[in-house]
Amino acid sequence: MPERAPLLEARGITKSFPGVKALQGADLTCEEGSVQAVVGENGAGKSTLMSIITGVRRPDEGRLSWRGEPLELDSPAEALSVGIAAVYQELTILPYLSVADNVLLGQEIARRGVLDRAASRRRVTEVLTELGLGDLRPDVLAGELSVAQRQLLEIARALVRQARLLILDEPSAVLSGDELERLFAVVRRLTAQGVSIIYISHRLDEIEEIADRVTVMRDGAVVSSGPAREYDRARIVREMVGRDVDQTFPEAAAPSEDVVLDVRGLVLPGTEPEGISFSVRAGEVVGLAGLIGSGRSRILRALAGLEPVHGGEVRINGRRLGRGGVRAAIRQGVVLVPEERKVDGLVLDLPISANVTLPVLSRIGRGGVLGRAAERAMAERAVERLRIRTSSVDRPVGELSGGNQQKVVLAKWLETDPKVLLLDEPTRGIDVGGKAEIYWAIQSLREAGLATVLVSSELPELLGLSDRVLVCRDGALTAELAGEQADEETVMSHAFGELEADTSR
Repeated sequence: MPERAPLLEARGITKSFPGVKALQGADLTCEEGSVQAVVGENGAGKSTLMSIITGVRRPDEGRLSWRGEPLELDSPAEALSVGIAAVYQELTILPYLSVADNVLLGQEIARRGVLDRAASRRRVTEVLTELGLGDLRPDVLAGELSVAQRQLLEIARALVRQARLLILDEPSAVLSGDELERLFAVVRRLTAQGVSIIYISHRLDEIEEIADRVTVMRDGAVVSSGPAREYDRARIVREMVGRDVDQTFPEAAAPSEDVVLDVRGLVLPGTEPEGISFSVRAGEVVGLAGLIGSGRSRILRALAGLEPVHGGEVRINGRRLGRGGVRAAIRQGVVLVPEERKVDGLVLDLPISANVTLPVLSRIGRGGVLGRAAERAMAERAVERLRIRTSSVDRPVGELSGGNQQKVVLAKWLETDPKVLLLDEPTRGIDVGGKAEIYWAIQSLREAGLATVLVSSELPELLGLSDRVLVCRDGALTAELAGEQADEETVMSHAFGELEADTSR
């Protein structure tokens, strides 16, 4: 393959924050019309390097060049003017504006000071056609689109600004199946047109699928960089974490025969009238599989008291779960580790100690006065128990890596002495090393006798951790799979409705 010309080069980039050296002489080269994957654990320096490339921050040392010429950026607007744009995991699409208005936001087409709707529609249709979205109407509200379509709108917005270098930060975090293939098709179409892509992802199978080059970062430095054909998963993982990591799922003993969670005829608004029924035994992990929107997370939220229930019953160790929402669920031992840990699971500005003890403040205070020594001792035990990497329990939880933040959420709920653990996408946005530690934590809780219900969009993870898999479709459970039955093809066939529902349960 002939060498491509460098589009952007970063050389010797250094950046420090109080107490932290985020980048230590990092180098990166992006060739025209290619996909440059950047991988590394959370905290490796990827986000800091991208913030410098997009003009959000200036480096302390080092330089950027664009097509061989020195490049100095003081703002994201300057980066956009050059042709550098980014699409982040947290989408910025405005749901109450039309597709056209979202794509042209800040780049509106006007004639004599009046918005030219016809020209706007033509321009947006051109860009959407380039992305394979020619059937999407420019006047439809963005809020009516799927998450995958909204993400492609973000890319369309960048193309309207004539981006030549597009940074995709965890673009597949909420995608699966056909949606992911559509994203890959868009990436290939863009690189064929000469657009360069920086692709950041923790999913190593995607790196193998889409990358032309791979750059591995660790502790603020670039460990290695080269053609993707020179990298296999073992090498990437080893260089990311600085050691060999066991990527296999922990082996588990057979669960107890004691049923901890018993769900019978649970009816959620808009679901089938016969309701949802399943059980989970002590020490068992039951996975909920299905497409986005299939109802997996709604089941977890209903069990945790966050969703209304129109019928049926839930029993914990034979005792009926009482009404009273979240508080009643927690009192009887049902806790939820939510999908959006930063929004629903943590108070990012508070220290680790305060987050860990939030659900059990009554145990560490008297007369309305918080016992600081007891709070600190509880947090330090949690840090040791779950191997949370931090210099101090006084550190704000927002400064931790994604994997360590997730372990703080787990630690918080373990202090309530739960019987049932509900896990919604527990490793989303977490690097390989962090995932292995989360798997270890799930295994230790299983050995302690917790009944666990797991939702994950990563099928290998779901199958590797679960004793049984229940498939959701349109708010109903359509199949129960275990042992050799539980493979990716069978799960997805049930999820798409291509196989008859299993009514043997």
